[in-house]
Amino acid sequence: MVVAPSLIRRAAWPVAAAFAFAFLAVLALHGERPDAGLTAFIPAGLLTTFAPQDARMVEVTRARETWRFEREGQGWRTVEAPRPVPADASARIDAGLKLLRDSAPLRILTPEEMRTAPPTDYGLGPPALQVKVRGPGEATFTVRFGARNPLGVAVYTRIDGVQGVPLLATYVAETWHQVIGTPTR
Repeated sequence: MVVAPSLIRRAAWPVAAAFAFAFLAVLALHGERPDAGLTAFIPAGLLTTFAPQDARMVEVTRARETWRFEREGQGWRTVEAPRPVPADASARIDAGLKLLRDSAPLRILTPEEMRTAPPTDYGLGPPALQVKVRGPGEATFTVRFGARNPLGVAVYTRIDGVQGVPLLATYVAETWHQVIGTPTR
């Protein structure tokens, strides 16, 4: 007895469907979904000496004026201010500290690259905005925000202990301008 090829094809479809269903059932009950490719966040900013929540004092200086804040409980208390600070200065300080820890430099200009332009182009002289943070013990972190780069998306900075001139995103500097209530450049 010879079985017609069309009969074999008709019988193969239900068998293939049964195998596919069995495969999907086994995969659904016992298979594991691989990780989505997400990795844990690793802070890449330049504030690495201590964690932002360990900061005890913040001093912001601009154009010979100094604002000083001390940690008080979960917030910040204004110790010295030549002009009134915004009501939400405490939250802005916390945000600024997190940005200093989390925001990686867009680029770091080497000393050789800095020789191609006069130092005034970087705006890191005395009128620059300077932020000094004291952490536990004698640990300190000092950053000076200068002029914006030609595209306006980054700010030249000088950071104690870092060679060259890091370019940080403008929103990092703007946060510190907001802490003391001064307009950004």
